[in-house]
Amino acid sequence: MENALLEQLKQKAGLTEEQAVKAVQTVAEFIKGKVPPMMHGMIDSFLAEQESVMDKMKDLGETAKDNMEKYAKEAGENMSEWAGKAQDATKDAIDKLNDFIKKK
Repeated sequence: MENALLEQLKQKAGLTEEQAVKAVQTVAEFIKGKVPPMMHGMIDSFLAEQESVMDKMKDLGETAKDNMEKYAKEAGENMSEWAGKAQDATKDAIDKLNDFIKKK
């Protein structure tokens, strides 16, 4: 297990390689105890990456932001389309009502 997190633990906390590995394993076990088992593999993959945890979290946040912007744009486009359809349906209903009234 060689990654940026281990390097940071060794440099910033002054841990040995063995201590840093044990610290990462302990944190992984703690997190796994708090999440459903189906997420354990994701946690292992996340901690095994060569990037630092902060970089990975930043990337995840940017991806989430991009996806939210995309979905918001699509929702806005759909709302405009739906509003147009609702307006057309309302106009048709009014026209039919007027026709009905005129026939009486």
